[in-house]
Amino acid sequence: MHGLSSGFSVLDASQPWLAFWSLNSLDIMGRKIDSATRTRALQTVLRFQDPRGGFCGGQHQLPHLAGTYASVMALVLVGGDDAFASINRERMYEWLMTMKREDGAFAVHEGGEVDVRGVYCVLVVASLLNIMTAELVSGVAEFVARCQTCEGGLGPYPGVEAHGGYTLCALAALEIIGSTHVLDLKRLARWMSARQMAFEGGFSGRTNKLVDGCYSYWVGGAFSILQRALSRTPQDDLLYERRALQRYVLACCQDTRIGGLRDKPGKSADLYHTMYGLLGLSLAQHYVGVDPQTRISDTTSVYSVPARMMQWDVVTSAADVVGVSSNVVKPVHPVYGVSLVPLAKCIKYFYALPPLAPSL
Repeated sequence: MHGLSSGFSVLDASQPWLAFWSLNSLDIMGRKIDSATRTRALQTVLRFQDPRGGFCGGQHQLPHLAGTYASVMALVLVGGDDAFASINRERMYEWLMTMKREDGAFAVHEGGEVDVRGVYCVLVVASLLNIMTAELVSGVAEFVARCQTCEGGLGPYPGVEAHGGYTLCALAALEIIGSTHVLDLKRLARWMSARQMAFEGGFSGRTNKLVDGCYSYWVGGAFSILQRALSRTPQDDLLYERRALQRYVLACCQDTRIGGLRDKPGKSADLYHTMYGLLGLSLAQHYVGVDPQTRISDTTSVYSVPARMMQWDVVTSAADVVGVSSNVVKPVHPVYGVSLVPLAKCIKYFYALPPLAPSL
């Protein structure tokens, strides 16, 4: 958080991500964001907001769904009414609708590619800012369902190989709109279970690929959402070996030379793998889920979205931590990938504002 070397210039179009990865990693580890860092982060991210709506990956660039997602999540972590009020909700919604396609998906920018990443980014942003409408979510579930492959996982768009990152994006998007039932969940569970490597304990992202630390969240987080979709309880536990994943992150992904987390031994740590490794570690340590007996099933009210999202809670009796107590990190929400308190504060602020539509 005190400046990056010139080598990071290749990430010029990913500047909001650098802020998000850094802020979120600090928060997950329980480090308080001091006022000077907060001010600097807020000023930096707001420079990326486009007057037409959305956020860019850098100044003087096109607004982009990925940059918008990262910017909004960074502002969630910064927190405070001043940060939340700085987001132009009306322009944001108008811009999101210009990215909407007839098949239910979204282009990531004007003239850009179309895949489930865009769907996830849109629904995370819209659900947090209280700008969900029936028009925005129209056709989304059907598009995502068409992305499920013969293997059971989900690819970026119909007809393409299943991938761990796209599977998380797809499952999380469907969870936000209460539509995970459109998938063949048992086939999905088989494919996801095959992603955990028997020797390493970590996850691969695709069939016949090597383990990678970032899939600790992309696949590990998807398991938490699948747990709810299958109405499983803490007594059932998650459908992967939680302690094996923790051992992989702690023993193989830590870079003892420069700090941070990495893909695998032999690689160098970076901000991306650090944040996603910490997210996966958190979800393996803490059982974050929803009681099947009390789950909210309504999907028609605008207010059902925050109600369903805030039902996710930590079941302390189901915690399972490898090693010493200093290994423990904060619990996180598997859908949004941030800790529960800043998420709740964001939802409380925006859902005190009038919604753009009375129902979905």
